[in-house]
Order: sequence, then structure tokens, then C-alpha cells
Amino acid sequence: MNVTLEQIDELRSRVNVSYEEAKRVLENNNGDLIKSIIELENKKGIKNNPKKGGFSSAVDKLLELKLRIKNKNGDIILNLPLVVVLITFMMAFWVVAFGFLLALITSCDIKIYRDKNSIKVNGLKKNMQETVDKIKVKSEKIINEDEELESNVSEVVEVKTNSDDDNSTNEIIIE
Repeated sequence: MNVTLEQIDELRSRVNVSYEEAKRVLENNNGDLIKSIIELENKKGIKNNPKKGGFSSAVDKLLELKLRIKNKNGDIILNLPLVVVLITFMMAFWVVAFGFLLALITSCDIKIYRDKNSIKVNGLKKNMQETVDKIKVKSEKIINEDEELESNVSEVVEVKTNSDDDNSTNEIIIE
């Protein structure tokens, strides 16, 4: 089937693809624009899947790497993500170097391993979003309670004037 340039332009405007790919997909779907859009979106969904790669999966893999230091008795002295140790190393080189030297001198077991049960980026995002939502709800509740208090408080201001012969005094009473 011949595909028109208008169909290709329409598909390209809806889904960010090249002319060649738009033409191929339209020809495979006999010029049906909706089927072509769905097919291309499904392909892009596979490409954007965080399990296949990308920044989130790279950070997840970095967070899985842990550094564990055990003493002679087998007690864990330090168990941190390797990224934290490296950042600390860059910021406080001599402190980390001294710590490693001390661990080596005291015959501690130093091990770098992959922890499959470590924190994931999506888990962090979810926890942060839940916390933000809780804060929003609490702050809205506090604001609403404050507004109700302000509307319920009725202040009655009376101005009384006592006029004596030469002395006149004004009193303001707030109840």
C-alpha cells in the first residue's frame, strides 16, 4: 500500500520517529494511523523501561555495591554503600585512608559485595512521595484548623465614653 506524505507527517507529529520508521510502520499497518501510533508507543515504552537500562538502573547497581568491614571476632564494624565510602574518600581522604590502614593493621576482613536487597531508586522516590503527601495533608489540616479558629473567635470591641465635667476617658473593652 502506498502511504501518503500527510500520513507520515501526522504520525511523526504524534510520535517522535524518523520518516523512514514512520513510513515502514504505516506500510506494515496498511496505512492505519492509530495502529501505527500504538505500535510505535509500545516500542518506545520498551526502550524507556528502567529495567532495560538508564540512569535509574545504573544508580540501583551502584547502590547494590556495599563495603563491609568485620573484626577478628566476626562483628561487623562498618557496612555502607560503596558510593558513600567513595564520596567520603573524596571529601576526607586522610580520614578514610587512616581507617583502611587501621583495619588492615588489626586484621579486619574487608569485603566489597553486591547486596540484592539494597535500596532502589524507585523505592526512594516512592518513600519521598509518600512523605511529601503526608506533609501536604498535615499542613492543609493545620491551615484549616487555624482558619476555623480565626472564624470562630468573635471579638467584641466596645468603646465606652465616660464624660465627667472636665475629664473624659475612653475605654476599649475586648471580650
